[in-house]
Amino acid sequence: MKLLILSDSHGYVFFVEQILRRERDAEVVIHLGDGGDDMMAMAEYTQNKAVYTCRGNCDSSVYGFPESVQLNLEGIPIFACHGHQFGVKFGMQKLYYAARERGAKLCLFGHTHEPYSDFDEDFFMVNPGPAASGHYAVAELKNGTVKTVNKSLGRL
Repeated sequence: MKLLILSDSHGYVFFVEQILRRERDAEVVIHLGDGGDDMMAMAEYTQNKAVYTCRGNCDSSVYGFPESVQLNLEGIPIFACHGHQFGVKFGMQKLYYAARERGAKLCLFGHTHEPYSDFDEDFFMVNPGPAASGHYAVAELKNGTVKTVNKSLGRL
């Protein structure tokens, strides 16, 4: 299963559209906040996909996006959030322990506007970077294993 991970699009729907076109074979799309409403504008590109959106610190509560999302896909427990509520700009420790306490093996977050990927034993932490700059991540989930790659659209 291919999972497309976006965050911090901040209204730059052009980049979100380009990412969705490039990764059209993704079965699941997760937007980690600060532009969750951008996903609503992309309905034609997300048909037949499961789409999950978290609320970021710049998102309005009007849309009712949850603070975090917990999923289990292909046997992989996933914890997704924007990250501001765990102080990720000052370190990953709070988020790391929060995700571990929830039993996650894959933790997805945004907020820092810096791509990040780390692996610790059987636990992955991934920040796709800002979609507003063309950054995103892809996770391949298969038979209980995870393979992640941070990507960029490069120059358009």
